[in-house]
This record gives sequence, structure tokens and C-alpha cells, in this order.
Amino acid sequence: MANGYLSWEDGAVVLGGSELDGILQNLSVRGAVLFDRAEQDGLSGKTKIPMGWEDADITLVLLLETNEAADCYDRLEELDALFKGQDSNGNPLILDVRNRHCQARHINQVVFSGLDSQENNKDDAIIASLAFSEHRPATVATEERVVASGKAAPAIKTASGESR
Repeated sequence: MANGYLSWEDGAVVLGGSELDGILQNLSVRGAVLFDRAEQDGLSGKTKIPMGWEDADITLVLLLETNEAADCYDRLEELDALFKGQDSNGNPLILDVRNRHCQARHINQVVFSGLDSQENNKDDAIIASLAFSEHRPATVATEERVVASGKAAPAIKTASGESR
């Protein structure tokens, strides 16, 4: 179950229902193949076997500036509070994604998985990099594998021992 949403359109970034007070500088979405490394009898080294796809990684880079409304450190503190937000069980928040770029990549939910910040001695601003990891519940990932394989889903046994 999602605890809000992540969206970015026209330079505005909305996270968990709050518009972030920063300027969107960059966005990247990375996908990668998942490999298993296996040893083969009689051969040295390990063979890489493609097993599917890793969860996608999304990075948003925001410029947090200082102005009369707030300084860059106040803005960073707000981002840090969103990063450390929790659901009712104390887990990191799962967010629905509302963005055409991610829809094109079939990314529906993410977890706010990292926050990096940096500054320099030339201006009164902070560059914040927000990292998100694709969230695919185990049931969805299993269903996708079954559909892709063309096989029927395994039977589920009820408490009384009946198969469904």
C-alpha cells in the first residue's frame, strides 16, 4: 500500500503530497539486468547467467537555494524529514509514481532510498540528490514471472488442505 506519491512535472517535484522547495536540475532512471554467477564443472572462474531485471533506480537532483523565505539548510532539513518518514509499522514509505517518464519505464511504486547533499564555498546553495528504488511487492514480481513463462500459477493450499 502506498503512502503518498512522487511526481515531477514542469520543474516542480511533489513528494508524499508536499511540493519540494527546490529547483529540479536533473533526473535519471537506471535499469539493469540481474545476473547469477555460477561455477561450471571443469572451467575456471564463474559464468554470468542473466536471470531477469534489477529494480530500477531513480535519481532526482535538486538545487536548494537560500532566499528571503528560507535558507538552504532549512530546505535540506525538510528533505531529510521526508527521507526518514515512516509508515505506521516504522518502515520507509512506499510512494506511487505519477510521471510519464516512469510510466514509459513501467515503474509504478518507489521507496525513497537515499539522500545525498553537497555544497561548495562559492554560493549559498546545496545540491541534493534524492535516490528512489523501484518497489515491486513479492506477489507482483511472482505473478509477472508466471505470466512471462506462460505456465499456470501454482495451486494454493487452504488451511483445510484443499487446492485452489
